[in-house]
Amino acid sequence: MSNNKWDEEYIESLLGDFPAIQDERPKEEIYQRLAKKSPTQKRQRNWLPLLVAALAFITVGILIASILSQNGINSASQQENSEQSAESAATSKEADSDASGGSAAESNEESQESQENEESADFSIMQTPDINRTAVYDSDLTEATLFTIGMTENAYVIPISFLIPNEQIERDFENGTPNSVDLYNKYAPNLDEQALGFDDYHPYLGTISKTDQGAAHMLPNDHKYDEASASIGVYIASIQETFKDVEEVAVLNEDGTPAEFDQVGPMEPIKTGAENVAYHAFTTASEATYLIPSYGMPFGSAAEAVEALAASLSDFQQATIPEGTNFSVTETDELVAVEFTEPFDLEALDPLAASRMVESLALTTQSFGKQVQLNNMAQEQWNEFDFTQPISAPLAPNKLEWPLK
Repeated sequence: MSNNKWDEEYIESLLGDFPAIQDERPKEEIYQRLAKKSPTQKRQRNWLPLLVAALAFITVGILIASILSQNGINSASQQENSEQSAESAATSKEADSDASGGSAAESNEESQESQENEESADFSIMQTPDINRTAVYDSDLTEATLFTIGMTENAYVIPISFLIPNEQIERDFENGTPNSVDLYNKYAPNLDEQALGFDDYHPYLGTISKTDQGAAHMLPNDHKYDEASASIGVYIASIQETFKDVEEVAVLNEDGTPAEFDQVGPMEPIKTGAENVAYHAFTTASEATYLIPSYGMPFGSAAEAVEALAASLSDFQQATIPEGTNFSVTETDELVAVEFTEPFDLEALDPLAASRMVESLALTTQSFGKQVQLNNMAQEQWNEFDFTQPISAPLAPNKLEWPLK
């Protein structure tokens, strides 16, 4: 604090040494000078360039927004104009069509209807032929040879028919037309029965040969065909279905004497073909359905056998005529007439089931040496069947595609 005091006193003494300043000018002169003094000017800012830049930026932004907006409006306008043009063109076309009396439209409709009718007719033709017929007929043998064989499943015999192309027959048999024995010896060993949905049963043990009376089966000593009554029944039925073109098949020992079967004794020659039977439907484990004759269950008359087709003989032998169908049967020496109480509509059935029904009736009556006439049918012709006359029985049931090429 003392130093600060000294400093103040020292400064005062120094100031006291300055000479006194006196202004000897008159007061009027000083006043005039102050009055004439120009006001102090403020520093001008350089704001004009900034203002111009800001205005330019705002202007560019407005222009860009305007352009984008205009493009959107133009696009929408163009789309709307396009739609309006299309509608106008359609309206104009309709107006022209109406002005012309609708003749072009009617012509197009008639042409389209005609084309649809043609396509429907073509489809009907494709569906109608014998693709739904399950058996073999005379018309099938123009370019093929019939080979029949009795296959087995679950102790039942299913007659199977193959159509072998004649070209293959000519290659395999150069010395003439083969019979059932020739066909069996040539093809049976190569058939894959299990692949076809059957039990492995063929070829027979021993040898099959032709004889003057028909054919002979020479058995080895260790054969098992007489192991049980069911085995004997299957063996006999398979022989009957395999060698249909011969009258009988002798069953012989290796020395040529008649073979003796347990429970039967010496075997009589087996007559081929099934007689006095009814052909029921049989469905295999592979869910394929075939017609099988009622082996071991002969009927006393054709009328009785036909009536049996409307009922299932067992869980395996099912009806071919829908159960509950009302009909009557009249039998003469040559004909069996089946009269349905109500018009029977085959179209109401599955096509294959309908074919099997007709074929089972024809095959059943044929086993009695007769034909069948179906009356009161909703269709006079169906699937190449003509119901205005007796139905010709097929040559063999259960046609399958030939697997050996």
